[in-house]
Amino acid sequence: MKKILSNYYAIIMMLLFIIYNLILMNLKIGGLLYQMFMIFIIVCNIAILIKLRKNIKHNSVVIIIYFFIWLFSKNALQCAFGLSSMITLMITGFMDSWLIKIITVLITIFFTSFSMPILMIYLFTFGPSISEESGRNDIYNDMHYYCEDNYEVYSYSAGAMDRFHYSIDKHYDFLNIDGIIYISYNERNEVGKNEYNEYLNTHKCKLTGDINGGVRIDI
Repeated sequence: MKKILSNYYAIIMMLLFIIYNLILMNLKIGGLLYQMFMIFIIVCNIAILIKLRKNIKHNSVVIIIYFFIWLFSKNALQCAFGLSSMITLMITGFMDSWLIKIITVLITIFFTSFSMPILMIYLFTFGPSISEESGRNDIYNDMHYYCEDNYEVYSYSAGAMDRFHYSIDKHYDFLNIDGIIYISYNERNEVGKNEYNEYLNTHKCKLTGDINGGVRIDI
C-alpha cells in the first residue's frame, strides 16, 4: 500500500486538484485559515514530490495535464499548487527522462514567449489578491444582494469590453467565521435584466455587506 501511494502520489494529488477545482467548481472555501492551510499544503507537496522523485510514476502525464488545467483553478492559491506541482516534477524528472526534458523545454519556451498575455489572463482571472475567487471577482458589490430562501442576486461583468450580465443563484453558507474561514456553495445562473429587477422587486433582499440600508437602483 505504501509503495502504491508513493508511486501514484502525484496522480492522486492531481485528481484531488481536478475534483476540487473542476468538478466541485461551485463549492467556495476561503478566509485566513484556508490561506494558511493552502500555503502549508503547497510547501508539503513540493517537499513530498522531491522526496519521492525516484518512485513517482507517470510524471510526464501529470506535468502535461497540469499545464492544460492550472488556469482553471478556483483561486490564486490553487493555481500556485498546480504550477508548483508541475514545476517541481519538471525539475526532479529532468535528468532522468528525455521526454520530461522535451516537455520542460517546450513549456519554458511557451511561458517565456507569452509571458505578458499569460500575466494579463492570470490577473483577469484571479485578480491581485490570493483570496480572490475565480468567477466571483467580477461581481458589482453595489448590485449584489442576498435574498430569502438562500438566493443570491447580482450583476457582473468581465470589464470595459464586456456588457452587464445578471444572475439569480442558489447560495448556501455552510460555515462563515468572518475573515477566518468560509465554506459556501454558489451556483451561477444567468438571467435577463428584467428578470433580475423583477426578482428584487418581488422578494426580500438585502444588499451585501449592508445591511447599512443600501438603496437599490434599477437599471
